[in-house]
Amino acid sequence: MAVKPKFKSVTLLDFYRLFLGLAILEGLLALWFLFRIPSETRNSFLANFSLQRIALGFVFIVVLGVFIYSLYDSFKSQKLLKFLTSRLAIILDYGFNHTLIKTSLILILISSLAGILFYWFPDLQRLVFFLPNDYIFTVLGERGGSLIGWVFLISLQILILYAISGRKDSHRITAPVRLMVVSWLIEIFVILYFVSWSFITRKLSLEVLLGPGVKILVLAVWFSLWAFLNNRKGWAGRYFLGFTCISIWLCVFIVSLQFAQWFDAWGPQPQNHFILLASAFLHGKIYLLNTPSIRHDLTFYNGHWFVPYPPFPAILILPFVAIWGTQAFNLTTFSLALAALAAVTMYLILNRLIRLDWIQLSRPGAIWLTALFSFGTVYWWLSINTGESFFSQIVTVLFCGLAFLSVLKKWFPWITGACLATAILCRPNVFVLWPALLAIAIQLNLREEKLNWKYIFKWGSLSAVPVILGAFFLLYYNYLRFGNFLDFGYATIRGAAYIVQNVRNYGLFNTYYVPFNLHYMFLALPDLKMSCEYYIPRGWGMSIIATTPAVIYLVGKIKVNWWIGGCWCSIILSIILLALYSNNGANQYGYRYVMDFMIPAIMIIAYNAGQKISTPLKMLIITSIFINYYGTISWFRSPC
Repeated sequence: MAVKPKFKSVTLLDFYRLFLGLAILEGLLALWFLFRIPSETRNSFLANFSLQRIALGFVFIVVLGVFIYSLYDSFKSQKLLKFLTSRLAIILDYGFNHTLIKTSLILILISSLAGILFYWFPDLQRLVFFLPNDYIFTVLGERGGSLIGWVFLISLQILILYAISGRKDSHRITAPVRLMVVSWLIEIFVILYFVSWSFITRKLSLEVLLGPGVKILVLAVWFSLWAFLNNRKGWAGRYFLGFTCISIWLCVFIVSLQFAQWFDAWGPQPQNHFILLASAFLHGKIYLLNTPSIRHDLTFYNGHWFVPYPPFPAILILPFVAIWGTQAFNLTTFSLALAALAAVTMYLILNRLIRLDWIQLSRPGAIWLTALFSFGTVYWWLSINTGESFFSQIVTVLFCGLAFLSVLKKWFPWITGACLATAILCRPNVFVLWPALLAIAIQLNLREEKLNWKYIFKWGSLSAVPVILGAFFLLYYNYLRFGNFLDFGYATIRGAAYIVQNVRNYGLFNTYYVPFNLHYMFLALPDLKMSCEYYIPRGWGMSIIATTPAVIYLVGKIKVNWWIGGCWCSIILSIILLALYSNNGANQYGYRYVMDFMIPAIMIIAYNAGQKISTPLKMLIITSIFINYYGTISWFRSPC
């Protein structure tokens, strides 16, 4: 009988030797690339090579010597290996050091990989447009590429070895400390980039230090304060939610602000129609006082220019226009602040659903879905854009979120109705979210699956009163402007000719628009036309699945209860209403009207996600964020 050979299992030591061997081989190749071409004669210092090249080569040789000795030691006495292992065991006993090492390796890995990709595919540099135009490889050339390539491979091997070692910290650190470590490391990397790039270009790159450097420093200081206070007795549990919300607001606002500045989309907008309307309100008028230079999307009636959109966005910014004036008020900053507040509201909604045990999601999972809402949808693009209709949607989504939060928190019904009424005074069609709010109120007050009809009628009546009053105010506003309660001014608006003609022929809502709207809502793919060597995803809309693929998680578990049924009812009613509408959003990135029902959609995705965000859903969220990042860049920074 033949004896089957026994195969020796691969140990961690084998991986250690393998990676050392690979690092040595990679270093030899990098050294060959470094010295295979002599330096220019004017830069020659020794043996036809420049001083910088010789110094860099010396570093290569020293590192190679360490790797060669380490490999030799692993096969012989293993004294060095045992010493390193014992020291690492002490260092990695604390979660602080785990976070420090892993974050550093990941930052090095990402930056070096990006450098390699940009070297091989220069067009990819458009994804990081904020880097200098003459990117580092233009200066360092092939030798810089070999160095960064070696750094990437070494960091990748160390990270893999670290991951398979299975080391666990016995002293876990809190989330605030982890955030503090990560933010300070990123700040250090930004400073190193500032120093290195200033050295290469021989001039101070202050835009790096005064831009992202300052903003990341703000986050680092904030997380340090949180970490310090979190160690005080009683603070950890009592104020954790408040600190989390402030952290979310700061992260969303600072990231968006930095990109708005990079996009050249930040600053006063004195010709914005809502700013001009707020100024008119301050003077007791409902029409614009002076003829604006930009008349697109305005309505001319009885010798005056009117803003046809509902008035609440102008009412909201009225105090700020009164203080700073039309020339100095920065609407972009205000829009970004509201968008960050909407992100906090989304997180609080998910946190409340977790507390009610309506969803099984963990709190880190709620952070993932908040990131999806803030950066994985067209909401990010809308918040930076701040055109009249775009800013109106920012305000709409915020107050819709507040309406959902108020009903989940069991605030007075009239508060919920007032929040929804405010949203209606921005975009009237969002009244269809009221069934979801009513269904949540019913779910909260079920007792042994029995309906309290008296309570339902009372809650519905009290919440509907502000909505009805808001609708009457909007109709009366129409009458004051155009002498007709039902005239919103869209039939005479200075807009796209085909939209205006359709409104005149078929009205604001008609089944004629359904095929067109449904196509762009669900089917239209990015129209990536090659213009000046750049793919620009613009047009009349794009499928919500194409811009935010994570929405496929709307289709998941099937459970019939009041709150899920109510959310689905509002989503379907929104889709029907938008399908019948005469305008699909016109020239835009993505399909922006999806934000009308994104909040109940995220709530259902949270339910379908289960106890934690699965790897496929994480990948879809990351993909959604990248797609919207590229779309936003294309809108603001396309070269043509």
